[in-house]
Amino acid sequence: MNPKFFTLIFFLLGAPASLWANPLIFIDAAHGGSDSGVISGKEQEKDWDLKFALILKTAFAQAGFDVVLSRDSDTTLDPDKRAQTINTSGAAAVLVLHADKETSGIIQGPFFVVEPPNHPDVAEGTEVRRWGLVTISQYRSSLRLARALASAVGVGPDFSTLSDSRGLLGESGTAAGRILCSPEQSLRNLTLPAVDVLPLFLSNASDLKKFSDSASIAAFSSKLVKGVSEYLRLSNE
Repeated sequence: MNPKFFTLIFFLLGAPASLWANPLIFIDAAHGGSDSGVISGKEQEKDWDLKFALILKTAFAQAGFDVVLSRDSDTTLDPDKRAQTINTSGAAAVLVLHADKETSGIIQGPFFVVEPPNHPDVAEGTEVRRWGLVTISQYRSSLRLARALASAVGVGPDFSTLSDSRGLLGESGTAAGRILCSPEQSLRNLTLPAVDVLPLFLSNASDLKKFSDSASIAAFSSKLVKGVSEYLRLSNE
């Protein structure tokens, strides 16, 4: 038998699992159970978060990704346990699903939220790396992910004017920007590239109508899959 065949076999056996494994995506449906999230009229955020998460899981699975959900039912999760589960998952990207509301009823989704950096880079795996400190390198990875997602769904990948100045990196926010650099509890204790995906405002009638059926959510989810795929492609170059 050709010796090159055995060389190839030995190479594959010794190669890291990531060489042939499907990328793992962690989808966190925020809130749940006794934690309703924001409420606008009859709409509860926890229900929308789960609805998007289940459809998004299907979209990623159909595209060949491995997927983990934080919850697949109306379950209450301890915030620290949720963060620990995400951080130990080894996911290539984390999407935290939220909805929001505001008083004017004018603002529409989507927005993509990243936690601003609050600490210099430190060695991987240290305790300071795990709890509440977002390093510069982690922030940059999350920002690349957020921008890939925004571009994929067809909205401005620039910073919003509402962004925290700590994360602007010399840039200026724009009115059309859909990247919001802002402190967010659901992101603060995460150590992986992570973005809050905010598809809609429950206070906006157009947003509610836009996502009134599963097909619309599925179409949006397919775009998110393309965004994550592009992020991973660029990260591996």
